[in-house]
Amino acid sequence: MNNKKLSIQHKISLSLKMVIGSSISWELAVLFGSNYPYLAPISLILCLQATLIRSIRFGLARIVGTIIGGVTVSLLAPTLHENGWSIAMIMMVSLLVPLILGVNATSLHQIALSVLLVLEFEHKLPGYGMDRIRDSIIGVVVALLLHICIYPSNFTKGAIAEVEELPNQLANMLKSLGTWLEVGAPQKNYFHEEFNQLRNKIFQIEKKINQAQLSVKFNPLLKKSKQQIIEEDFLFKTLKLVNADIEVLFKIMEEWKKSGSLAKEGMKIWIQNLLLLESSLRIWNEEKEISDVLFNETFPNDKFYFTAVWHGQHLISTLKKRPRMSRLKK
Repeated sequence: MNNKKLSIQHKISLSLKMVIGSSISWELAVLFGSNYPYLAPISLILCLQATLIRSIRFGLARIVGTIIGGVTVSLLAPTLHENGWSIAMIMMVSLLVPLILGVNATSLHQIALSVLLVLEFEHKLPGYGMDRIRDSIIGVVVALLLHICIYPSNFTKGAIAEVEELPNQLANMLKSLGTWLEVGAPQKNYFHEEFNQLRNKIFQIEKKINQAQLSVKFNPLLKKSKQQIIEEDFLFKTLKLVNADIEVLFKIMEEWKKSGSLAKEGMKIWIQNLLLLESSLRIWNEEKEISDVLFNETFPNDKFYFTAVWHGQHLISTLKKRPRMSRLKK
């Protein structure tokens, strides 16, 4: 899934869906009068993608492509000889309108494939074109139903676990920032690398949330997971704002120290301010009400002071405006 290895559970689930679905789609194709029932399991196997929404997209592309390809061949093939030029002409006609309409690459592939196979087999296997259209629909429908009912793809748990770790990680960043000031804010420090790692982690979490949202979309059996990922996405966006303020505070302290106007006394006061922010974040994460935070003042005329206080107050304001939602039962 998205270049990630399938877990053993998903491999077992995929195998079961293929086994059960191939049998059901074959029998349904026979029931509806197909002479080539193997076409239904082929569509089913191709349609079983990592998530329901991807299966829907592929299934629609498969059905639309098969219909366009089959109909075009039926209209044009009788007037042309079966050769490479005929294939090229029919395929060009089949692809031209969909291409202008901006269909995706999967649909174009399916149209081209249908043109080639229907043109080749229609003369040798009477009724192949109509059976291909009907059996493709059967295979896609069975695949989607199995996707919904048997171990549906649901990536919310992994995304939730990642988001739930963020508040403590951000609180630890504030504490570490205070420790850095406590040792004199040395020019060579580990914060740049640590923030880069955190940025990458946030980016990966955002991808996991999007993947989780897609995995539960259109599945009526996953209403609880849909609500969970909505709540976790809200939490994640709040923590992104908090992280942005922490990053700016670090840059301010770094520039303040370089300017030479942040004396030891000022550092001590800002250590206390950072610990107040850390404490507020932990209180918020425990779903408790945050009391008003009064920052200790340092050189109120210093240009760095106003910016630092503003971001500290903004961090607190973000937490107050976006109260921590009740923890989800794991």
